[in-house]
Amino acid sequence: MRNLDKFVEELKDKLGDNLVSIIAFGSQANVEDAKNNLNLMIVADTLNAENLYEISAPVKKWVNAKNPIPVVMNRAEWFSSFDVYAIEYSDIKDNHRIIYGEDLVSYIAINKYYLRLQCEAEMKALLLKYKNKFLLNIKSDREMKKVLNNVIKTLLVIFRAILRLHDRPVPYRAVDIIESVADYLSFNKIVLSKLAKVKYEKDTYTKQELIFIEAEMLKDIQSMLKQIDAMHF
Repeated sequence: MRNLDKFVEELKDKLGDNLVSIIAFGSQANVEDAKNNLNLMIVADTLNAENLYEISAPVKKWVNAKNPIPVVMNRAEWFSSFDVYAIEYSDIKDNHRIIYGEDLVSYIAINKYYLRLQCEAEMKALLLKYKNKFLLNIKSDREMKKVLNNVIKTLLVIFRAILRLHDRPVPYRAVDIIESVADYLSFNKIVLSKLAKVKYEKDTYTKQELIFIEAEMLKDIQSMLKQIDAMHF
């Protein structure tokens, strides 16, 4: 993790005592030898334009090493965002590593009302995006495969949150998440499992499968949105 160690040192040098915490989150958070694609949360006590200017050079180098751009916020933003980013904070709470500084994750408190509300909002956004992509790409198998990859990625984020709403552990494999959430949502498990296997396990579609799944996903997203809207916590 030479890139990470160097990045942390540069942030400490630039921000000094103003740097509160650096948190790794996501699928690579606890992979000690991860080479890239590491999501980081950088929390400072205060954050202004001068601070952003100071760390812009190391952030650019970090991103050029094929890592996502870090999430940068001040301490007040961290503590005031548990409601609007309930899904993201619940993901961080379940899968994180403190790289430097204060353990801010221990303060995360997720209200199920906001978690369900964000699930509904994310599903509504997914439905809108899917309809638009469907209209633009329906005659392109290659583009529709990309669309479906993004659909299953988003659905898995929502599904993890649904499991947490019901105090259920979240499995690691995508197909196991789908199997678990089927206890609470009604959808075509065969279709969603196929999407997960194509996205994460190098499976492929036949032409007939792709045509069927394109239409089935529209019905499933619409149905799941209604079900999530009817949930109460």
